[in-house]
Amino acid sequence: MPSHTIQLLILPEEFSVHQYDRDHRISAKVMDAPWFTLSKTSSELSLIVPTDYVLPDTPNKTEANWRMFQVDAQMDFGLVGILARIVNPLKDNAIPVFVVSTFDTDYVMVKQEKLAQAIQVLNEAPSIVVKQGQSIL
Repeated sequence: MPSHTIQLLILPEEFSVHQYDRDHRISAKVMDAPWFTLSKTSSELSLIVPTDYVLPDTPNKTEANWRMFQVDAQMDFGLVGILARIVNPLKDNAIPVFVVSTFDTDYVMVKQEKLAQAIQVLNEAPSIVVKQGQSIL
């Protein structure tokens, strides 16, 4: 059994994942969003923002209604298995996830319609505690 408890904060906002062409130039206005993450790969550009945020330009695709669990700790790059401990119980219960990592921590997103089930599954998992997080707005 894992020795350290993982504390997860469920953020109250809904989030959307937007896809753009790889060469799309994101408006500087996005920097004013209360929370965002931007990824550029060899094939696309993805932007995650709160669903209520009004985009300055139109994406190719949008996947809305995501809710976000934040790992409530600064994550050391040497830690092993933290995401697996969170994602495996969700996988075992057929709950799809979308994961985002930053320098400091990890975020695990589930669809709004799976949120209650995800909270229950995670609270029943060994050494995981889910708490309500504060608004990012």
